[in-house]
Amino acid sequence: MIRTLNAVLVAASLLGAALLIPVNAFAEEQQAATANGGGRAMAMSVEAVVTDVDLETRQVTLQGPQGNSFTVTAGEQVVALEDVNVGDTLRATYLAAVEGELREPTEEEKAEPFVELTEAGTGMADGQPVAGAARLIQAVCTIEGMNRLLGTVTIMDSNGKVHLIADVEPEKMANVTLGQTIVITFREALAISLEKVEPEAPDSE
Repeated sequence: MIRTLNAVLVAASLLGAALLIPVNAFAEEQQAATANGGGRAMAMSVEAVVTDVDLETRQVTLQGPQGNSFTVTAGEQVVALEDVNVGDTLRATYLAAVEGELREPTEEEKAEPFVELTEAGTGMADGQPVAGAARLIQAVCTIEGMNRLLGTVTIMDSNGKVHLIADVEPEKMANVTLGQTIVITFREALAISLEKVEPEAPDSE
């Protein structure tokens, strides 16, 4: 279905990231869809363990192989969340959160630290409509992790949710430090597929 899904970003595992796999078709479609918002998206794939499931918001928190946590939003057409449990291992393909700005928050923004700029709607991925496209959010967050070589920033919002921001220009990280409070405009990570990974059966003697 997705010809480029097996194009592994080898440097990710070497640099302590979460086995990120760019999917060019998804990235191009989402970049066009979000051009007016000034952001960019990159599709990723990772095998991760479920640490939290919110049935009301349809958000799933995952922990990657390096211990890094992030949250994705999964539409009803992607997975039946009632069948997903904490501790399950999933193979998740998702559109990474979109980076729009990275700066010090104003006092007004600190007073209202989580603002929904656009509601979830219908987006495009691989030339096909995707229901429940992720919301565009402006949030006051703390920096939990950075990888300048891969261009990724991990943030925690005021609701305690962790987001992986991909494709961040190096110059925007120049004056950013771990633990710093910043305001960022991003699109919530949208799950394209969530597949359970069954544990391997023990070898029989």
